Amino acid sequence: MGKNFKLTETISGWMVFAAALITYLLTLEPTASLWDCGEFIASAFKLEVGHPPGNPVFMVVARFFSLFAFGDTTKVAATINAMSALASAFTILFLFWTITHLARRMLVGKDEEPGTARTIAIISAGAVGALAFAFSDSFWFSAVEGEVYASSSFFTALVFWAILKWEDVADEEYANRWIILIAFLMGLSIGVHLLNLLAIPAIVLVYYFRRYEFSWKGLVLSLGISFIVLALLLYGIMPGLVTISSRLDMFFVNILGMPANSGMIFHFILLVVFFFLAVRTTLYSSRRTRNAMFSIAAMLLSGIWVISGSMVLNIAVLGAVAWFIWYLAGKNRVTLNTVLTSVVVILIGFSANAIIVIRANANPPLNENQPENPFSLLYFLNREQYGSRPLFRGQYYNAPVIDYADGKPKYVLEDGKYIISAYDLERVYDERFLTFFPRMWSDQSEHQEMYKEWGKVKGIPVAVTKQSGEKEIIRKPKFSENLRFMFSYQFGYMYLRYFMWNFAGKQNDTQGTGGAINGNWISGIRFLDEPRTGTPDLPPGMKEDTSRNVYYLLPLLLGLVGIFYQFNRDFKNWWVVLLLFLMTGAAIVLYLNQYPNQPRERDYAYAGSFYFFAVWIGLGVLALYEALSGLLGEKLSAPAAGTLCMVVPVLMAVQNWDDHDRSGRYLARDVAFNYLNSCAPNAILFTNGDNDTFPLWYAQEVEGVRTDVRVCNLMLLNTDWYINQMKRAVYESAPLPVTLPPQKYYDGVNNQVFIVEKTTDPVSISTVIDWIMSDNKATKIQLSANEILDVIPSRTIRIPVDSAKVLASGTVKPEDAGKIVPYIDIKLKGSSILKSQLILLDILAHNNWERPIYYVTGYHDDALGLEEYFQLEGLAYRLVPIKSEITNWYEYGRIDTDILYDNIANKFVWGGAADPDVNLDYHHIRTLMVIRSRLVYARLAKSLAAEGKNEKALTVLNSCMESLPVNKFPYDTYFTDLIEGYFAAGDSARAVELTRDMSAYYFGRLEYFLKQNPYVLSSAEYEIQSAIQYTARAAAFCEKYGQEKIAGEINGKLEGYYAEYVGRQRALGN
Repeated sequence: MGKNFKLTETISGWMVFAAALITYLLTLEPTASLWDCGEFIASAFKLEVGHPPGNPVFMVVARFFSLFAFGDTTKVAATINAMSALASAFTILFLFWTITHLARRMLVGKDEEPGTARTIAIISAGAVGALAFAFSDSFWFSAVEGEVYASSSFFTALVFWAILKWEDVADEEYANRWIILIAFLMGLSIGVHLLNLLAIPAIVLVYYFRRYEFSWKGLVLSLGISFIVLALLLYGIMPGLVTISSRLDMFFVNILGMPANSGMIFHFILLVVFFFLAVRTTLYSSRRTRNAMFSIAAMLLSGIWVISGSMVLNIAVLGAVAWFIWYLAGKNRVTLNTVLTSVVVILIGFSANAIIVIRANANPPLNENQPENPFSLLYFLNREQYGSRPLFRGQYYNAPVIDYADGKPKYVLEDGKYIISAYDLERVYDERFLTFFPRMWSDQSEHQEMYKEWGKVKGIPVAVTKQSGEKEIIRKPKFSENLRFMFSYQFGYMYLRYFMWNFAGKQNDTQGTGGAINGNWISGIRFLDEPRTGTPDLPPGMKEDTSRNVYYLLPLLLGLVGIFYQFNRDFKNWWVVLLLFLMTGAAIVLYLNQYPNQPRERDYAYAGSFYFFAVWIGLGVLALYEALSGLLGEKLSAPAAGTLCMVVPVLMAVQNWDDHDRSGRYLARDVAFNYLNSCAPNAILFTNGDNDTFPLWYAQEVEGVRTDVRVCNLMLLNTDWYINQMKRAVYESAPLPVTLPPQKYYDGVNNQVFIVEKTTDPVSISTVIDWIMSDNKATKIQLSANEILDVIPSRTIRIPVDSAKVLASGTVKPEDAGKIVPYIDIKLKGSSILKSQLILLDILAHNNWERPIYYVTGYHDDALGLEEYFQLEGLAYRLVPIKSEITNWYEYGRIDTDILYDNIANKFVWGGAADPDVNLDYHHIRTLMVIRSRLVYARLAKSLAAEGKNEKALTVLNSCMESLPVNKFPYDTYFTDLIEGYFAAGDSARAVELTRDMSAYYFGRLEYFLKQNPYVLSSAEYEIQSAIQYTARAAAFCEKYGQEKIAGEINGKLEGYYAEYVGRQRALGN
């Protein structure tokens, strides 16, 4: 390859890199976002242990980037987000060089210098393909936030570029250094995300095509070898290495009496010694036996053979590995040395997980799973807390459970020894309901309904006998229905839809579950879109949606042209790119085996697949270049093709910029601040999900906000390690008053505690905890000779109230002393409670009203039915010993107007929600609705009005309209409460104005939906009913407050819309 082309290619690549980097930095989120970002940034900033598998490489590199905040903790998130931007820009750089490499191979020979026209064509191909991916929806989303997917894409791009570099120099003396580099990068990438390992089959194919003559037999054999390598790494070395460490550690601790992790350290020493001997002897010695002996010993210690719980299978794998080493030791010592060196550098990269163990032993505030020894590390790396999904054989969703069996033992350290705390409880299903390749497997009721819908399940009737002895007919899905679900939902909705988002267009970013209204792909071409998603004359709320993007299928068509062009011109590399495309797309679909109604969109998981389609987008430029050559000549066709095709990334950039620009958006962080600032000093705040927990962790761990408040996630409170953390002091927060010893909440112990009514009378909450802690057999039930269970002795648990104490602590104001109840009764439902509820009872029993207790929401199992004793103080509800009436399911908790007003007026911030230049996506808008932000203002205003403080009430309402304006935060179910608030505060004119505005908004939507085709109309059922319901509620308030005229106008129109809707429904047979 000539120097002129190389220089042009290098400069052009860096120009594309600069364009991508500038784009990402300009649209960067300046702080933590929703979902996992807050947790990742917090764990990186203080090198804490995040959720499994810990991502230690990402964590350490992110920690390095955080240093560039230079002590300003408010800038830490931005520096880590900038790391993602930089990694993404490098991904685009390597994509550019990958495309130009493949393009050059198709237009000129390996060592031939392309002429000017072909150079322009090659560079244009690289630029178009790379920039198309740079501006694609899914990749851009990950590029501007502190998550692992940008870094993961970087590793994928780097290793594929590296194997192409090896291909260029494969015949040179030291070419194998590229193979070693790739192996090291693979080892490092495990500490970012496992997605990068999926490049292994394509890397093997590149090696095969470069070293051997093509044959179909050779192709199949190469693919087989590649999948074996992938399996040995994914199911062998990664868990096997830690499994061996755990067994050695048990021997050193339990038999030799040494401290925990001593066996792991000994294992590490053995690994270093034997791999050193193996690499050295295979490098310098030609003695087959000696080389094989050290090599087999090294591979034995690596755990490559520990791929299952079957010792027979493991020994068979070990035998195969030993035979392979013996074969190479006699036939090809250089290859054996390369293999050993590759394994060594993979292990060096994988050794980053030692950071996890080191930091876990330091007991940082975030220490998820507490992986402080090899047993807990194995549990952590295997992600066992998330459960497993059947892949090759398993149950259908409605399979009857006929028994339970003991699974793997759970080991814990107790008194310096490893003991078995419990065994995994494994369900035994009716064999008739087991199937090969199960796709419909989750037994959750909401999943079952969606399985039936997507799979169009009719099933086969199977007679079963229930535990009661009664006969029952269950319709077992057919295998064809199982496959229908896979193709329609898993491939169609959860992959193809995302693919089309990136290369055709996107309807909106509203979470989709099917239907025509939310989250579909569109193209901008009316006859393609209208039957599936409705007419393009969009109604209010949809018309202004920045996330609606159309590319007119141009990226898709150019990519398809590139596929056919490469297939005809470079069949071998077409196979390589196709394999990468499938491994990072279809293979992930099969592996994830996703259930329906995912909690969030999962397009980020398939970014690698979109990356390799972008390669074909770039190669499509060459097809157009060759097509134009006959018309314009070679000199003009190259710039013409490049210019025409550059329309594709330019269009994508223009369409995507407004909804991918996160600059100025602080809402996720500020909502976390509002949660924390809703709490009194030294409070305990119970949270539930990711988005009401991770941003709070970020706020406390990084920015140091309200570290006196102990955030306690009720879902995590079902785990022993989290309970242990809650029992430790952190910053200004004292330990939570949990008195149960670890033996009562080990993993597998008291996961469920059954209610066995020894009495129908209320039992004191402290007595219940004493009952659980007691060793007296009278407080237990014995299921078998070896199984004794703790039980709850009554359905009614009483929390006593010390009036003097709640007054002295400020839980209740002196003027409310007469409202204090003598006790609070918890009425337990069902047959059992979960571990989290048991620990919650322990906390309530021993807190004794000393620390303020808050919930972020009520009406869930862990709230224990205490909503009548909630007091709304902001975004959180305080538990107080005053009973209040609950008017409806969402308006619960009494209000202390002084506290709530002070928090809203003086402490609440809304992160740029009112700024017209700040984009709020669906998840942020939904968050504002989920936390009932408008309702908090409205309830305060109505309470103030009831106290005769109308001016103050109007101040609150006006503040809400300014902070959460309808042009940024659309009308929702709680907007009518603001209207009622204005009426109650005496500003009827403003209430009527808002009613007219809201009615016009919903009438526009009703008119739009009611004229759509039957499919779109049926999909819009919720939107139509909501529009009618909310508008009717506003009209009812108007009528209540003497505005009969506007109420009559609204109701008259609603009657017409409703009649039309009912008529359409009847015509459809609904």
